[in-house]
Amino acid sequence: MNIRKITSLTMIISFVLCILTSVILYIIPHGRIAYWSHWQLWGLSKTQWSELHLNLGILLLLAGFLHVYYNWKPITAYLKNKSKQMKVFTVNFNIALILTLIACLGTYFQIPPMSTIINISESIKDAASIKYGEPPYGHAELSSLKKFVKKADLDLSKSITLLRQASIRFENETQTINDIAKENNLTPKQVYEIIKPSTQKKDNEGHGEKAW
Repeated sequence: MNIRKITSLTMIISFVLCILTSVILYIIPHGRIAYWSHWQLWGLSKTQWSELHLNLGILLLLAGFLHVYYNWKPITAYLKNKSKQMKVFTVNFNIALILTLIACLGTYFQIPPMSTIINISESIKDAASIKYGEPPYGHAELSSLKKFVKKADLDLSKSITLLRQASIRFENETQTINDIAKENNLTPKQVYEIIKPSTQKKDNEGHGEKAW
């Protein structure tokens, strides 16, 4: 067993997987859309992909520290000038630092091509909102049925009737939309589509009388 080789290979593998999870998080729908539609890719949800990316990043970071430790001499050699004297701000280091600052400042001030990369991601996410649909409000799936119908301007008794007619299993109106969806192998969006016809009708008769 060679710790140095294990460290380098772990860093390479976690780096490749971090690239993969970064690409997926780049195209993944916004949270409100992903949770509302139970979005998944290769059997993993948005939350699971985010957690995987986080832990792979930590593994990469730890392997990176060990890699620096085992390769300290070659790394310090990069920071020496032609006279073999240690100098942090060498030409190579300065170029690397400038490139990093350009990426950071370009992102902060929304300057191309950094802003272009962000805009492409937003376009992909916006397309997902059209495909999967928007919830009535943020994290609507976490609301109880009673709270949901109130905020979505639906009639509670009619909603319950519609759910029962559709053979949807649920305990009572205090159960969340997300739990009802999971119990019936549906998405919160599909549960909403079932009770959506229970929209409360606006009383327009008074307006009609005024018009006369």
